[in-house]
Amino acid sequence: MPDKSWRDPNHGVKEQDNFPVVAVSYNDMKAFCAWLTKKERAAGTLPEGLIYRLPTEAEWAYACRGGRKDSSYFWWGNDLNDAKGRLNISGIDFLPNADYVWPGAKLIWSDGYPMVSPVDHYGERGRNGFGLADMCGGVWEFTLDHFDPKGGHEDVYYADAKQRTVWRPVCRGGNFYDVPGNARCAVRLGISSVTYSDTRDGFRVCLGVARESKSVPVPSN
Repeated sequence: MPDKSWRDPNHGVKEQDNFPVVAVSYNDMKAFCAWLTKKERAAGTLPEGLIYRLPTEAEWAYACRGGRKDSSYFWWGNDLNDAKGRLNISGIDFLPNADYVWPGAKLIWSDGYPMVSPVDHYGERGRNGFGLADMCGGVWEFTLDHFDPKGGHEDVYYADAKQRTVWRPVCRGGNFYDVPGNARCAVRLGISSVTYSDTRDGFRVCLGVARESKSVPVPSN
């Protein structure tokens, strides 16, 4: 939508400063990380050898499970009934000034928000074993990798260095509009392009060593 952006993503509810940033593309996310790295380095607050970037798909998956060693659906286990009060997902929620259930409802209980919820809204119950909030539900989170339909990779994966315009970034975690099954730790989705943006898509910043392949040009705006 030409008149919509991260400032007003068309959620139907008033945008708040503590909402996750959405309606930004993979290129936008990488540009933000580069800006933040430059800013912190100039201030002398960035540890030597580290940068801000998107997490790799493998890093995201490890972080999502919060230290669990099994392959359970969610970071708290397999029981969807135990999801109440933990995540922002499609459920019995009412749009502002409406007396009917919004059409995307999938769960029989309310998560408190008809659209996206504030970051860390669910407090301790919404944080996994690593203390990370909103790893499941909320908004889709982009990763550094490109989508491989055969599955994820332990190392960062780039599909084709010569065809950067058709890169398909990977996003994980599900979103507020999704069926609960898409909030599972293992679900992965390939986004259509590096310039695509949506009100359900956001990102999580990682502080770590650079993971760019020297053979792959970094997308820019």
